[in-house]
Amino acid sequence: MKKIFILFLLFTLFYNFSYAQDSYKKRYYVKDKVEYGEKFYKNDKLDSKSNGSTLTLNKVKGTIDPAVLKIAKNGKGLLSNVAFGEKDSVNYLFINPWLVNTGSGYIDRNSIYYYKLENRQSVKIKFKQWSFNALTIPLKVRFGKGKTEFSTGANLGALLGYTLGKTKFVHRTKIGNKQYDTKSTFGMFLGTDKLEFSYEDDNENEVKIKTAVFSSGFGYMFAYQNFSFGVLGGLDFGLGENSSKWDFQGRPWLGASIGYSLFTF
Repeated sequence: MKKIFILFLLFTLFYNFSYAQDSYKKRYYVKDKVEYGEKFYKNDKLDSKSNGSTLTLNKVKGTIDPAVLKIAKNGKGLLSNVAFGEKDSVNYLFINPWLVNTGSGYIDRNSIYYYKLENRQSVKIKFKQWSFNALTIPLKVRFGKGKTEFSTGANLGALLGYTLGKTKFVHRTKIGNKQYDTKSTFGMFLGTDKLEFSYEDDNENEVKIKTAVFSSGFGYMFAYQNFSFGVLGGLDFGLGENSSKWDFQGRPWLGASIGYSLFTF
């Protein structure tokens, strides 16, 4: 029983670390009108539709400032925080704009806007954010001079980058609302791993080296909810003296990362 518990703990930690993300300043871009989708069952089969119908942005109190409406209509949209309401307002998707300069001054910080959704209706709103992704690269291919090496170690690292995505907000009466994130992250990768290699000295004796390798490069990560897949590439640099004897010193590599985050930090 103790061994089973330890194995489960290691499994949990590995998949948690395979893709854990910390996000900074998630910024939604809200439009004055947004197309909504619906899901329903027909002859016991799940079907969906998006007939071009739209939901209109409204203001909780009063009418929308023309300057705010202009921002929501043009360009990216109105920079905002977005969240479902609570208790009697669970079918309201509230919009709390950032203090955006309209050209004649900042918008009213106390103004709240909303979309009103019916049961099973959903809307998708674009967002951007900076993010920090802790990950492992279980498969890595190194390219040396006339040779190739496959690595299946932990290859721990982090991807610091910029994220573009969409959140699907789904209103479900009585059973609770849901949110689904789909996002792509582009950024810089930094990582490390243990390194063991050998070479022949001037006396043709085999010398074994145990050290660490530092990896740097760039990567792309696609994520849907907690599942992620990434492709990364860069250069490897062995640390310590005699690292120049390593066949892959300063050479390029490509790697793939697949993960499932059980926790978010």
